[in-house]
Amino acid sequence: MPAAVIALKQGFGRLIRSVKDRGLLALLDNRVLKQRYGRVFVESLPAYKRTKDLAEVEQFFGAR
Repeated sequence: MPAAVIALKQGFGRLIRSVKDRGLLALLDNRVLKQRYGRVFVESLPAYKRTKDLAEVEQFFGAR
């Protein structure tokens, strides 16, 4: 599991490199929220906005 957490963190770092970058990380495996070990994955990421609301995701892609 530690390798998977590192891979997720590195992937996120490649997506967002500066404050001007925009991106969305979708974690579609609900074990991240439902299993105890999922907390390790979530806490390894920077403190960016999080949502479970699909409408917010659609708004993100529609906004410029």
